[in-house]
Amino acid sequence: MNFVRFFGFILSMLLLFGFQATPVKQVAIFDFDDRTPFPDALSMHIEERIRALSEGIAVSHYSGKSDEIYSTDVLSTLDNRGLDLLIIRTSDALIIAQHTLFKTPTLYTNVNNPKILGFRTLGPPGGNISGASYYIPIKKHISLYKILQPALKRPGFVFDKNNQSRKAEVPEAREACAELGLGFDAEFIDKKVQLREMVQMLVSRGADAIVVATSGLLYENIDHFLDITDNAGIPVYSFYKAGVRKGAVAAMSSDYFQMVDELLIPMAKQVLFHKISPGDMPVAFQKNSKVFINERQAKNLHIEIPEKIIMEDSEVIVELSMQ
Repeated sequence: MNFVRFFGFILSMLLLFGFQATPVKQVAIFDFDDRTPFPDALSMHIEERIRALSEGIAVSHYSGKSDEIYSTDVLSTLDNRGLDLLIIRTSDALIIAQHTLFKTPTLYTNVNNPKILGFRTLGPPGGNISGASYYIPIKKHISLYKILQPALKRPGFVFDKNNQSRKAEVPEAREACAELGLGFDAEFIDKKVQLREMVQMLVSRGADAIVVATSGLLYENIDHFLDITDNAGIPVYSFYKAGVRKGAVAAMSSDYFQMVDELLIPMAKQVLFHKISPGDMPVAFQKNSKVFINERQAKNLHIEIPEKIIMEDSEVIVELSMQ
């Protein structure tokens, strides 16, 4: 009997001190946009890839509900949780994070050019925040439009006045148009119901193409004004590929899922398992951009897709997309 008790005591001690499970690492994913009650496909993909790094990782999701004050409160709370890693999504989240997160190793994704969003360098920024950016120079976007539409003279841009990317995109778009010898016109909205009116105003002022900037409010609702541009015989272009499904002729876009796999996850691995601070990592960019073409809409507007886009440019992958 004493032997049984002794064996039980030894086993208990071994379980307590010698065979403890690997300490759980705590990772949180914060999305500024309102993804409640469930995270979107990209956040779930990030979780899946993070969990695949090790069995001992717990992942939780938080939404900023598209509200700056609420997001600030959530991020402040998370900064005091002792997380091993915080992953934040969108330019809005990054702007808030710079003034809110001081303790937690933080990586961002789905953000515009960090240098225009408050960072002084694209190299290792110091501090505790770095990450991966989808940024493609706007001049490169517009150069694509000119290849598809050689007679392009006056693109009309639509921006979401509440989207933080606007702060980077408006001056850069104006400058890019000037460098390419194009006129520049723009309208700003904050509600979907304003889209038709603003697009009609741009067309009335002589826009020969409509360009929707980086905002789901814009590229997810192209079909709400497509009849206006179709009747005018002019194309719609999008800064993000999702707009192509809604009727934009073309978009040059980073692949957010590929960004996670190729850029974000390797950085997360360095933070979680090698104790490298995000502040010691330079901003990561995708080397190759994808060009997405709505073949049907291009055909409807008599826009020919040049062979050099499909065949010659080794840094561009073309996906012909049907509405």
